[in-house]
Amino acid sequence: MPAGSSISARQAPAAEQFPAYPASWYVFGASREAAKQPVSKRMLGRELVAFRTESGRFVVAQANCAHMGADLGCGKVIGESIQCPFHGWRYGADGQCTYVPGKMEIPGFARLQTYPAVERHGYLFFFNGAEALFPLPFFFGEDPAGFVAGKMFSYIADTTWYMNSAHAFDLQHFASVHERELIAPPQIDAPAPYARRNRYRAKVVGRSVFDRLLYLFAGKTVEITLSVCGGTFVLVTGNFGKAYSRFIMCTRPLEDGRTLCEGICFARRSRVPLFNRLSLALRRKFTHGYLAAEARQLRGTRYNPRSLGENDLDMIDFFQWVISLPQIAPSATQPLQREKNDESHDRSVAVAVRSSPSRVVAGER
Repeated sequence: MPAGSSISARQAPAAEQFPAYPASWYVFGASREAAKQPVSKRMLGRELVAFRTESGRFVVAQANCAHMGADLGCGKVIGESIQCPFHGWRYGADGQCTYVPGKMEIPGFARLQTYPAVERHGYLFFFNGAEALFPLPFFFGEDPAGFVAGKMFSYIADTTWYMNSAHAFDLQHFASVHERELIAPPQIDAPAPYARRNRYRAKVVGRSVFDRLLYLFAGKTVEITLSVCGGTFVLVTGNFGKAYSRFIMCTRPLEDGRTLCEGICFARRSRVPLFNRLSLALRRKFTHGYLAAEARQLRGTRYNPRSLGENDLDMIDFFQWVISLPQIAPSATQPLQREKNDESHDRSVAVAVRSSPSRVVAGER
């Protein structure tokens, strides 16, 4: 901790300071769901619709027609537009109404809120905002084209999105819940704008079935990297020596205060499709079982800023970081970056990381 600082200078923020639905990337679902016809879902406190235009472009937009609120998920795609099932109003990929039956002039209010959307590895992702504040994340230094993705798994965490994400910086729970013994102090840094990362090395000391299988097939020590992007999108890598694990967790706040956690495991692309499928199925089995067991153990976890103390400084720093993240683009005239990999991040809007001796390495890659 820097000289002169104290726990009183690093207080946890009030719960009201956290956004209900952060400006971040979320997974809508498998892209095949919306490939043939529109699909609507209730997400982030509103109804959203996804569809693919005739040219192959995926669109995510508000699901209620601007005219009388009909569900566009029950409509159909006409060329590059989606048509309302009620009165036939059509909306283009930019949300602007392009056609009203029987009218020459289109009303000014006739437009939909649209969201930046990216299809990758067979899944459709969207950003909660008019502009994407950062590109769709992937494992740092890796090219998405070199990997294949497995079938998504999900579970519900009985806590808020920010408490769930803070687990990545909760040093005490690594030992008590995950049965991992730290070999060296974790390193916490900000590898890119809107990203906060924790890296640590630990011994696997648990006696569960999953841990015993890890001893046998992977190794007894692990190097873990946990990167939280935008507060809700989490990249996890684990190097066990004999095996390497990679998965993303797309967490989404639910209206009842809990958090939906949707995970996707990745493996390096092989020339043998059968090997890809078997490898991903095994990774999914281990990862889902491990994380779902943790969620069951941590039912009822609640955020109480007054109960956090000296042993929770890394979590407090995470909470302060996440409430400092911009929720809208700094300038409407600023050009939107093209979606590439993590190397394309613009570092000019990086959020500073508080430093602690031998533990935090700001800006290290």
